[in-house]
Amino acid sequence: MVGEEITIERIKAGDERAFRSLFDEYYQALCLFAVHYLGDDAEAADVVQECFIKYWDRRRDFDCLVKIRSFLYTVVRNDCLNIVRNDERRRKRLEGVAEEQYFRDTVVEEEAFRIFYQAVDTLPRQTRQVINLALEGLNNDDIALQMGISVHTVHMLKKIAYKKLRSLLRDYYYLLFLLLR
Repeated sequence: MVGEEITIERIKAGDERAFRSLFDEYYQALCLFAVHYLGDDAEAADVVQECFIKYWDRRRDFDCLVKIRSFLYTVVRNDCLNIVRNDERRRKRLEGVAEEQYFRDTVVEEEAFRIFYQAVDTLPRQTRQVINLALEGLNNDDIALQMGISVHTVHMLKKIAYKKLRSLLRDYYYLLFLLLR
C-alpha cells in the first residue's frame, strides 16, 4: 500500500519512470479489454495508448490506485464504444453478441467475486472477520467496537490482510476491477 502511494505521488510529480511502471502493469490487460470491443489488436493498442495520455494529462487528479484503474478501464471502454458506434460493421457485430456478452460479463463478475472471497476465506479468523465487516461498510471504529478490540488492532489486521490478499490475488488483478464497478 505504501509503495503504491509513493508511486502515485511520483507520477503526480511527473516522474516518467514511475508512470512507465504503471503503464507496464496495466497495458496488456487494457489492450485485451479493448480488443474485446474492437476485434483489432493494433487499434486496441492505439486506444490504450491514448488512454494513458489522457491519464498523464490528468495525473494530479488521482490519489489512489483504485481511482486510476477505474479511470483507465472506463476511458478505454468509452473510447472503444465511440469507435464502434461510428462503424456500422462493428456496431452490428456487437448488437448480435450483446446478450451473449451480458451473460459472459455476469459469469466473469461472479468468478471474480468467487476468487476474491475464496482468498478472504484463507485469512486467519480475526483478520477475516475484520475484512468482512469492512466489506459490509463498517469503518474502523465500528469494527473495533463490534469485535471488542482496539482501533489500532483493526488497522493492523487490515494492513496484514491487504498484504496477504495482494499476494494471493496478484495473478487475478485483471478480474478484480469488476469488483470495483
